[in-house]
Amino acid sequence: MDFRGKNIDLVGKQNLWFGISLALILVGLVSWAAFGLNLGIDFKGGGQFQYRIPMSQRPAAGQDVALLNETRGLLEKQGLRRVRLQIAGGNTLVINTEASNQSELRGQQRRITEALGARFKGTDAENRPAELRLVGQQFVGPVIGKELKNNAIKGVILGVLCIALWIYIRYNFAGDGLRYAVAGIVALVHDVLVLIGLFALIGKIDPRVEIDGSFIAALLTVVGYSINDSVVIFDRLRENLKVRRKEAFNTVVNDSLLETMSRSINTGLTVLIMLFVLLLLGGESIYNFVLAMLVGIASGLYSSIFNASMVLTAWHRWDEKKQAQARQNRAAAATSRTAASRATATRSPAAQATDRPPSGSPPRRSTFATAGATMPLPDSASASRANGSSYAEQSTTSVPRQEPDEPAAFSNAPLVPDGENVTGEMTDDAGADGATPATGIRTQPAPPTAPSRKARAKRRF
Repeated sequence: MDFRGKNIDLVGKQNLWFGISLALILVGLVSWAAFGLNLGIDFKGGGQFQYRIPMSQRPAAGQDVALLNETRGLLEKQGLRRVRLQIAGGNTLVINTEASNQSELRGQQRRITEALGARFKGTDAENRPAELRLVGQQFVGPVIGKELKNNAIKGVILGVLCIALWIYIRYNFAGDGLRYAVAGIVALVHDVLVLIGLFALIGKIDPRVEIDGSFIAALLTVVGYSINDSVVIFDRLRENLKVRRKEAFNTVVNDSLLETMSRSINTGLTVLIMLFVLLLLGGESIYNFVLAMLVGIASGLYSSIFNASMVLTAWHRWDEKKQAQARQNRAAAATSRTAASRATATRSPAAQATDRPPSGSPPRRSTFATAGATMPLPDSASASRANGSSYAEQSTTSVPRQEPDEPAAFSNAPLVPDGENVTGEMTDDAGADGATPATGIRTQPAPPTAPSRKARAKRRF
């Protein structure tokens, strides 16, 4: 059975595989909530009796199941219905009962002797008369059972976490260790929930199916077996990703599954066949263990192929969507910045000038008239006018026009248009260079004007 090169799209049907797993988990959880778990003596407490079977009454090879079924029927007639039976070593009958205290345990012992005494009368190895003989008895209280149950839960959780840590370290190439660890944990949690849920359902139908120490041993074995299959698939996927970098991730995963599916199915089927034979012929003592292994390994075979790898593809698709959304956000932000820049560039210079706040403008205390404008006066001129003093001189200064981006010629002088004269008044305390001490504004005398004809004629006469 070789699936290499086959045109089978396993990744494209991942919703179907997830749906099947979800259905199995829901059936198990509903059964668990409705019926509860059929806990054995290890977890809920009870009594255990060990009886030595006479030589003539010991079962022959392959007759253990028939003898146990006959014994169960005899005990049910005495009111002992929820008992677990097994034959240990071929000569010892082990009976587990539900007993909450020592007095109840003694009452159960009397009923067992009445039910089985006549059936197991026989002879010993020396052909002397013998009967069923009690060789061991113990009582497990509810406190010990609760402690064992808590330890079992901690053991399962610790085992799963250690496996996840190992997978993270092993597959942490290119920073992908987390997603491989999560995929492995999802497959393991699937197997644990399916196994516990189906045991709750089967335990309602068959009272022999119990949650005991052998079940915990089978559960941990299933966890290890399931992650082993997942690791084989992850290894092949890692090898293919190194040499097929330019191909689509889903295509590489699908081909990796087809390349390893033959190995997974062949090894899984051989184990399942042997477990099925043991379930039919193994006897009562290993019934719970074999049944748990059978259900768990079948679930692990499914989850390692159809769950673990599909989690990787779903994670990769989610990452691609996030990256595409991030690219769209960056493109939208760049478009907005470009539109804003163009809008600013197309505005008129006058509108741009109005957006700029004046820098270094003095406070408006007093004003004096210019040619078509009102300008602030220096502090010294304002003071002299307030005191009623006369202005010593007036001068008209032509101030060149200053562009917006160039620094002002005088920090305290306002800008005026070209060709307009600023008429300033200086006080008597102006300096020798024509600048007032308070403001530092330097004024220049107006150029002399040519005399008119009438003035020249007067000078002649």
